[in-house]
Amino acid sequence: MNYNNSTEAYLRSAAKIGIRQHGRSRELFDLSGWLPLWKPVAKILLLILPVVLCIHMFVVSAITSVDLSIVNVGDQRHELMDKNIALLASKARLWSPASMEQLAAEKLALYSSSEDQVGRFNRRTGTFIYP
Repeated sequence: MNYNNSTEAYLRSAAKIGIRQHGRSRELFDLSGWLPLWKPVAKILLLILPVVLCIHMFVVSAITSVDLSIVNVGDQRHELMDKNIALLASKARLWSPASMEQLAAEKLALYSSSEDQVGRFNRRTGTFIYP
């Protein structure tokens, strides 16, 4: 009868490795084992890198054009603000009482009356009374 004690440690069988392999020191930048891993990575990078660069150039050109358009809109806004200030000043100048009297005199031949020109009509007597 075979008796297997489960309290004992069980070791798996392993490939026999010589002492030479254990004794060899590993260098810090030993790339011989990494070369087969880096070949597929390099192939993928060579395929993806041009696409990423094209996308980057497109995004940079779009950002540059948006930046230029923002600057142009800002310049136009400042010009319109200056024009608005000038128009408001001319409106205030045109709506002043002195300017209104001058325009009425020039365009419509209307002049402000003096005190001796305006009189009130008295109905009882039928005459004008000048102040």
